[in-house]
Amino acid sequence: MTALADYLAQQLKARGVERVYGLPGGENVEVLEAIRRQGIDFVLVKNESSALFMAAAGARLGGGIGVALTTLGPGAANAYAGLAHAHLDRAPLLLLTAMSDPQLIGTHSHQVIDLSAAFRPLVKFTAQLSAHNAATAIQHALNSALAGRPGPVHLGITNRAAVQPLPPLQDTAALTHSPAAREIPAAQLKTFLQGRQKPVIVVGLGLEPAKPYASIRRLAESLSAPLIDTPKSKGALSAAHPLFAGTLGLTHSDPAYAILDEADCIIAIGFDPVELVKPWRQPQPLLWIAGWENQDPHLPCELECVGSIAETVDALSAVKMPGSADWGAARVRRHRQERAQRARALPAAQPHRLLPQSLLDALRAHTPDDVIITTDVGSHKIFAALNWPARQPNRYFVSNGLSAMGFGLCSAIAAAQQQRGPVICITGDAGLAMVMGELGLLRELGLAVIVLVMNDAALDLIRSAQMRRRHPVFATEFSNPDYAHIAKGYGLAYHRIERAADCADALRAALQSGQPALLDAMIDPRGYPTTPGDA
Repeated sequence: MTALADYLAQQLKARGVERVYGLPGGENVEVLEAIRRQGIDFVLVKNESSALFMAAAGARLGGGIGVALTTLGPGAANAYAGLAHAHLDRAPLLLLTAMSDPQLIGTHSHQVIDLSAAFRPLVKFTAQLSAHNAATAIQHALNSALAGRPGPVHLGITNRAAVQPLPPLQDTAALTHSPAAREIPAAQLKTFLQGRQKPVIVVGLGLEPAKPYASIRRLAESLSAPLIDTPKSKGALSAAHPLFAGTLGLTHSDPAYAILDEADCIIAIGFDPVELVKPWRQPQPLLWIAGWENQDPHLPCELECVGSIAETVDALSAVKMPGSADWGAARVRRHRQERAQRARALPAAQPHRLLPQSLLDALRAHTPDDVIITTDVGSHKIFAALNWPARQPNRYFVSNGLSAMGFGLCSAIAAAQQQRGPVICITGDAGLAMVMGELGLLRELGLAVIVLVMNDAALDLIRSAQMRRRHPVFATEFSNPDYAHIAKGYGLAYHRIERAADCADALRAALQSGQPALLDAMIDPRGYPTTPGDA
């Protein structure tokens, strides 16, 4: 008979899981051995939330389920930030934790936390596995992670339960159902567009794994509709396309709002307002097209389609409508010109410092269209998300629903394991400090990740908020380590960048080497859009 741990590992293998990220404890050894016997790789991390960040990024890039493993008590508690990321960034992820033996509850409290109660607000399903519920619970968890709006699930298992044989298995494949498809008849689509002359398309994180990118481009061109993306959907339409109107969700005054506010209707495709820092209060008629329900929060809309995004978008493309001569590509062109004219005159960089604009320009000039960019959280995240010209879809990774520091390096590691070609992590110095131990995986796993540290020795986004309020700078500046020694300690190439002229040389050397590298960019934060103009 099959033991519970073996059945669990077999089901992961059957779902296409190639690796598990985690930090095990003694209570996980039976599950760990079952994973090994199935030929599933295990990536040993230094912090449990790192494992969940990696698993979430791997799932988004690979289109399947990410899996992370932790021990009970402190290990599971450390995973909470990563689990919150999976919840708010809509990542299909299975968290496997060790659990306290039920036979000891009430008589033993060492490391005991009610994990199901702790995780329940963040997960779509949680259960403690036993021989009696394993088949049903495992299938339900794996199905739930992908059904409707994706999200994390949790299964707990003890060593005692892991070795128990399972009774004869029943067919459990149909336990979980996706939301019922709600198609919109072509006549209703035509009515929605009737008389509209300024449609705009807003796309969001829900485009993966369906990848309806060709259909979306055809729709934008058919309707002559400007397209606005969100950070997690950057590249859905190439930034070089004449209808690409910018990125939304970083500040209350993102430039793309100028286009959105002028529209007379909005077509939201795979959109999720969890990415927006500004509450959604657009008054225009809205057409909702997604693979999941319009909820949490519900956006007022005239029509709501749940189901195949590509099929609905293709049907919408067939609707003919009179356009406005000053809309579409013409309006986007003016928008870009207006944005360039309104751009704040940048100061000359301070001695031995460079503006972030120089780095981003060099990065775009010296990397291929399919480069994967991951960013951490801080001033650099806002700057990069607004300004990085993404040319291909699903090549820009960021924690945006939760906006968790530490995500940048971890997601780059997961991406490099699945993607041939350059992977570049743009991280702040504070975010890197949170996960610095994971640098060891770059050499250990042979991953040619370039870690670009925006070195300004501060929590710059918070410092800027203090400056805008005319408060003194307090508790937002710190001392950084010598990154040359850090790089050497982890066996990474090192380049210090102090001038704009250094950018191209450092990037070229790092890319040509095919080896992991740490680029120490001495940043003048006055170039960030969040920095007060008089700083």
